[in-house]
Amino acid sequence: RYRLLEPVRQYALERLAASGEGDGIRAGHAAHYLALAERSEPALAGPEQGAWLDYLDREYGNLRAALEWAAAWGGADLALRLGGALWRFWSTRGPCGEGRDWLARLLARAGSAGDPALRAKALASAGLLAHQQGDYEGARPLFEECLALRRATGDPGAIARALTNLSFVVRDKPRAAEVLGEALE
Repeated sequence: RYRLLEPVRQYALERLAASGEGDGIRAGHAAHYLALAERSEPALAGPEQGAWLDYLDREYGNLRAALEWAAAWGGADLALRLGGALWRFWSTRGPCGEGRDWLARLLARAGSAGDPALRAKALASAGLLAHQQGDYEGARPLFEECLALRRATGDPGAIARALTNLSFVVRDKPRAAEVLGEALE
C-alpha cells in the first residue's frame, strides 16, 4: 500500500521486468490476494463485516492488480476464484458495476476452460450483482448457466441455491413459484 510517484512506480516495474522475476513475483502477489479474498468472503457475511470491508478497501489497489494479472496471465481457475470470492465486497461496498465488469471479463477469458464449479460460482456472483442493480434480464442468463453447471455436479445444495437465485429474476410469478418449489425439494 505504499504510495509511489508514478515515475518511481514505472521505474520499479521496468527493473522487475529486467530481472526476469516479474512473472513469479506477480503470481505470488496474485496467490496472496486470492487467499485474502477467499478468507474474507465468509467474514463479509458475519459480525466482523465492517472490519473486513475496511481492510479490503485499503487493499483494493492490490486486489485490482491481482485481478489484472489473473485476467491476463493467471489461468481460468485463478481468475474465476478471485472474482468469485470478491462478489460480496463489491455488493456490500458499492462498486457493483465494477464487480460486474470484472466478472464478465474473467468469465469471457475463461470460456469453458477450467473448473465448472468455479465458473458456476463466478456466474452466480455476476448474477447477484446484476440483480442488485435491478438488471434482471442481464442476471437471468447468468443464473441459468450457473444452474446448468450445478445440475451437472449433482450437488443438491448447490442446485437449490442456483434455483433460488434464478427465482429472483423470473418475472412470471407462477414460474418463479415453480422454480422455488424445485429448490425446496
